[in-house]
Amino acid sequence: MNLHLKVLVVFLIGFSAIVDAASDLPIHHPLRADRIAIERPNSSRQFSYNVEKKFQGISDRFGSGDLDGAMESLESMMGWNISKYERAVVYQFMGFIFVQQDKIDNAIEVFKKVVDLNVLSNSQHQSTQFNLASLYGSQERWDLAIETLMTFYMFEKEPVSEAYIMTGIAYFQKGQPLEALPYIHIANVKATKPKETWLQLELAILFINKRYEEAIDVVKQLSTYWPEKERYWETMAGTYMEMQKDADALAALNLGYKNDAISKAETLENLARLSLYLEIPFQAASLIEKNLEEGNIENSEKNLRLLLGAWTAAREFNKAIEVIDILAPLTGEGKLYIQKAMLLNENGDWEGVQDATAKALNDEELENPGDVYILRGMAETELGNYDDAIESFTQAMEIGTETNKKNAEAWIDYVADRGGR
Repeated sequence: MNLHLKVLVVFLIGFSAIVDAASDLPIHHPLRADRIAIERPNSSRQFSYNVEKKFQGISDRFGSGDLDGAMESLESMMGWNISKYERAVVYQFMGFIFVQQDKIDNAIEVFKKVVDLNVLSNSQHQSTQFNLASLYGSQERWDLAIETLMTFYMFEKEPVSEAYIMTGIAYFQKGQPLEALPYIHIANVKATKPKETWLQLELAILFINKRYEEAIDVVKQLSTYWPEKERYWETMAGTYMEMQKDADALAALNLGYKNDAISKAETLENLARLSLYLEIPFQAASLIEKNLEEGNIENSEKNLRLLLGAWTAAREFNKAIEVIDILAPLTGEGKLYIQKAMLLNENGDWEGVQDATAKALNDEELENPGDVYILRGMAETELGNYDDAIESFTQAMEIGTETNKKNAEAWIDYVADRGGR
């Protein structure tokens, strides 16, 4: 099963859950799975000869952009002896012109008259109801928009996704996001192709209400259809983090990175930190190093420390030492030279340990120089410089901690046995 089909299946399952929960609603209610629309009565829908001829002229004026002329002709027809159906069509035409002229109040007034006459064909009547709801929405008259839409649903066999999203937006704007949610979800399920803003709205409501499992389904939809957009991979990772699913969060960011969608420095750094946190230090270090070289993240002390920690955790000691050689001169911190000395000690580079410990001891604010003298003495012992080793261990005894003193005494005894003074 391909990814797009999987996403669709998840959405349809969610849709079934919503509509099943609505089974106690009226039979025509838009949230019912088994909804049945009410049949509207038929009526005579024919124009008289004069009316039909007049409408032809009005249509020509409307089509040519002569809105005032078309309106004048329509208004003149109101004094004619015409049928309810013909009158409804006149009002409907007036409404179209008022909308074009941005006279929304006038358009609402005449569309209401069309609905009240209730003589148009079902498709025309429903279209007018839908237009009326849209106009209420444009004026932020949300209660009237919802009321009109609910009447629209009563007579609509297959409501379009646009009706559901309009209902959802109206509830959302009224400050009722949970009431909006099922309508927005159904709109997304019914949409012939994914609508990004609709999915974003559903995701926002789910996330705000901490419905993270459902939010993941929606953000997967967004990242499937718009894989180039970084924010969806970030949102997916953030949602997984809220669910305490750090490994899934890392997988989401990794997939976004492989799709070349992750480019923000902050996101790249978060990807590295999460990799390090989940004990994948080589990946973290490689990512930081690559993006430092490419200039995607700042060559800052913070990021160099992150790189140092990653290479050290990955036991890539030579790489870690290279970072210290850049970082230590910038900060002047003796503890960085201590770290370098310890790494060199792991590599058996005793002369390197001597040099690093000497630089560490130049830091007057070093917290525990006794540790450094112990490390230095160990290197000098390995080099056979026993007198220098004893001198270093003696320094450790004089200025170090009780633990340093005990270790130094043991090392002095060891060095003496090997021929030291």
